[in-house]
Amino acid sequence: MVLSGGGAKGFAHVGVLKVLEEAGIPIDYIAGTSIGSIVGGFYAMGYDANTLEKIVKSQDWATLLSDQVDRRYIPVFDKHELDRYNLSFPIRSKRVSLPSGALSGQNVQDLFSYLALDYQNVTDFSKLPRSFLCVAADIETGKEVVLKHGYLPLAIRASMSVPTAFSPVDVDGRLLVDGGIINNFPVNRCKEVGADIIIGVDIQYGLRDKKELQSIPDVVNQLVNLMSYRKSEENKKLVDYYIKPDIKGYSASSFDAASADELIKRGEEAARKILPQLIHLRDSLHLKPNPIKPEKIPSLDRNLTIERVTVDGAKNQGLNYFLGLLDLDPPQVMTVRQLREGIKRIYGSGNFDYVRYRLLGDQNKTLHLTVKERVHDRLNLGIHYDTDRKAALLINTTFKNSRKTGAKLSMDAILATNPAFAVRYTVDNGWKPGLFAGASIHDETISQYVNGDKSSLVNLQLYKAQLATHSVYFDAFRVSLGAELEHFNVESVIGAIPADVNLSNQTLLNYYAQIDLDQMNRAYFPTVGWKLLGEAKIVTDNGWLLNEGNPFMPVKLNIQFAKSFGSRFTILPSAKGRIIIGSGEPVYYKSFVGGVEQTDYLNAQVPFIGLRRMELMTRNVAVGEMDFRFRFWESIYLTLNTNLGFYGNDNDFLTKGDVLAGGGVTLSYDSMVGPVELMVSSSNISNEPSVFLSLGYWF
Repeated sequence: MVLSGGGAKGFAHVGVLKVLEEAGIPIDYIAGTSIGSIVGGFYAMGYDANTLEKIVKSQDWATLLSDQVDRRYIPVFDKHELDRYNLSFPIRSKRVSLPSGALSGQNVQDLFSYLALDYQNVTDFSKLPRSFLCVAADIETGKEVVLKHGYLPLAIRASMSVPTAFSPVDVDGRLLVDGGIINNFPVNRCKEVGADIIIGVDIQYGLRDKKELQSIPDVVNQLVNLMSYRKSEENKKLVDYYIKPDIKGYSASSFDAASADELIKRGEEAARKILPQLIHLRDSLHLKPNPIKPEKIPSLDRNLTIERVTVDGAKNQGLNYFLGLLDLDPPQVMTVRQLREGIKRIYGSGNFDYVRYRLLGDQNKTLHLTVKERVHDRLNLGIHYDTDRKAALLINTTFKNSRKTGAKLSMDAILATNPAFAVRYTVDNGWKPGLFAGASIHDETISQYVNGDKSSLVNLQLYKAQLATHSVYFDAFRVSLGAELEHFNVESVIGAIPADVNLSNQTLLNYYAQIDLDQMNRAYFPTVGWKLLGEAKIVTDNGWLLNEGNPFMPVKLNIQFAKSFGSRFTILPSAKGRIIIGSGEPVYYKSFVGGVEQTDYLNAQVPFIGLRRMELMTRNVAVGEMDFRFRFWESIYLTLNTNLGFYGNDNDFLTKGDVLAGGGVTLSYDSMVGPVELMVSSSNISNEPSVFLSLGYWF
């Protein structure tokens, strides 16, 4: 049997196989290119058509065909960094380069290795339950490469490496790409290995006429088809039973669930058209189905005994680095699930373009990792606009010390109405104590409101230096202890300031403890998970006292949950608050209530829907919020925001303080350049509804 390439249209191959199995047609040898190599390779391992259909329909193809790593496996201190950028450029040889634009295929390779778990030791593809070959192309020589030996998941990955979409794959020193550019329907290769009777399934479109060439992708596809068209036409003549599913209306990128269902059905329909001929063949030759025990999808709970670990491609990380991320101390038993999670943690570290694994041996296994180190130094750009801050541009450079695991230097320059500059040096040692050192300068504006109307503006500049130690647990939870030196410089005051407001230049030496946990599945529009940020700080002016009296202590806590019901509805309960223990705090250490969560540039804000940013100034505040979000069209969301709070200057503000009640409606679009949101909100102390617009990622 020969299966052609054709991207998502290859789902039709599964439908054809279902009919052939029903009819008891034995397949002794299977050959394929690209998607044909994927379906063919796993059929050769013993997965029957029904299992292949289950695999196809259970995948999140958008994630699978990307290098996106589950956010759970990204270190917590990287999550906040990566969630800010629109563009990222590697820096090579001290020069900014363009990104390759090609995917490494990390998620695809992980799936292939998992499904081939029982065939990790097979290097001769004729030793599989069904003999197999696939076709790739050597990008250096332009020659066709027939893969009949090697590591099966990597051979399949090479055969599907569509140029410009996926990066080439190095197999035995040859740089290989999708075989479809040379031989997309490799019937001749199946003939060469001795096949007597060939069933061919062709999902190619053929060449299009000029009326159909209306876009650049159309032209590019035509050029690719031209390269293999003549070979495919020759190979059609070698087929004994030719099956051509109806693929009209579908393309190589139709990887959605509805398309998969329909293409599998169309594959079945096409196979049934020649079923009488195939049954006649079966009966005339007295053929019997192959006595192959159907392969089962490996259990994630299966135990693996790992005797040792070896690594290829890691010049700057030692073996202990990988063992730590794998949570492995050989010899040790681990489950398949734990192995895959460990691989995701290694990839999620951001230090590698890909992480591949192979299990060698029978009972006690050697785990062999192959990695490609990523260009560590990067230039990152972010853009943002919102009603409060107006337009802002983030320019970030990040440098990782490749000679010291976990060391990273990151510098921000924010060009905005309130500009900022920050530099951070971080050493991550996992659960062992690491190091954080940082310095920043940024301008801030504090508005004073009277009866909902802005009465004054205070423009100040904040200088800060920090030194801390931290520990990170399970990539999601960070505990920090540190000290910071702050200087507040009041640059200008517009309007009248109340006499009881302490507004003067001041230098402070503080000590703080912080906990930061982030288990949300997405930074924006999460559907499951939770996050928590808590901080307690002792504020002094000499390291011990404040104005010759006792220091005060601000304590802040934010916690949020996300829970989905079905694929469209999500509730997001949250609680947030800030209190000040002690007295004598300057104005910039008051609790400022109002605005959305991401606008807390002063680290003293408590968000509240219905108030403008930092509209209310107090000492103590507690807020509960419940948001109801509905996704009603692809990436478009409508959210009902509700919140209730209590505030006051005294410790009994929860029982004797003032009440805040507010809410709003938010229309959101999850765009390519970040979230676009329009919110209309009001509260019990607002004179009129407020409108807030934001575009792009927050930083």
